[in-house]
Amino acid sequence: MWVTAIVLGVASSLHCVGMCSPLMLAVTTNSSRAIYNRLAYNAGRIIMYGVLGMLVASIGSLLPIQRYQNVVSLTLGAAMILIALLQINVTRLNYLTSIAAPVTVFLKQQFAFFLKQRNYFSVTFLGMLNGLLPCGMTLIAMTNCLVLAGPIDGFNFMILFGLGTLPAMMGFATLLMIAIKKCQLNFRKITVALIGVSGVLLIVRVFLHAGVEAHATGRDFADIVLCR
Repeated sequence: MWVTAIVLGVASSLHCVGMCSPLMLAVTTNSSRAIYNRLAYNAGRIIMYGVLGMLVASIGSLLPIQRYQNVVSLTLGAAMILIALLQINVTRLNYLTSIAAPVTVFLKQQFAFFLKQRNYFSVTFLGMLNGLLPCGMTLIAMTNCLVLAGPIDGFNFMILFGLGTLPAMMGFATLLMIAIKKCQLNFRKITVALIGVSGVLLIVRVFLHAGVEAHATGRDFADIVLCR
C-alpha cells in the first residue's frame, strides 16, 4: 500500500509541474530565503495531505467499508487500470471542475490575502491551502485511504503521496521536463501509466494479504473473502 502512495505521488508530480509548481514559485521566489520558503510551503502542503488522509481513513473506519475492504480494493484497482487503458485525463473532468469551482475561488481569495505577508507562517499556510486545491490525482490518492485500517494509516499514506510530489515541487520541474523531452516521452502517458501501475498494486495487495493470512494460519491456501 505504501508503494502505491509513492507511485501515485510521482504520477501526480507530473501534473504538479504544470499546475501547482508555478503557484509555489510565485510564492517563494523573489527572496534570499527561497529554499527555506519552498521547504515551508511544501511542508504545509504535505501536512494538509496527511490531515485529509486521516479524515478520509477515519470516515472509512466508521462506515461498513472495512467489511468489504477486498471488494473496494479490487474495484479501485480495476477503475485505475481502466483510466490508464482509456487514457482518461483525471485532472480535467468537467463534473469535477464544476463542483470544485466555488472551493477554488475561495482558496484563491485566501491566497491573495496571505501572499502579502511573506513570512514563514504565511508561506506554510499557503502550502496548506495548496493542499486543499481540488485535484483529480489527490482525490484518487484520498480514495485509497477508505480501505486503510485507521486514521494513522491514512495520514501516513497521504504523507508518502506528498513526498512523491516533492522533487517536482522543490524546483526540479525544469530538469524533469528536459529529461522527459530528451527521452522523447509524453508526460501525460507516463502519468496514466503510473495510475495503471497503482491500480495493479491495489489488486495485487488483495492477493498478497490472502497469502499472508494463509501463512499465519498454516494453511496452504486462503480464500480471498470479498464480503464478510
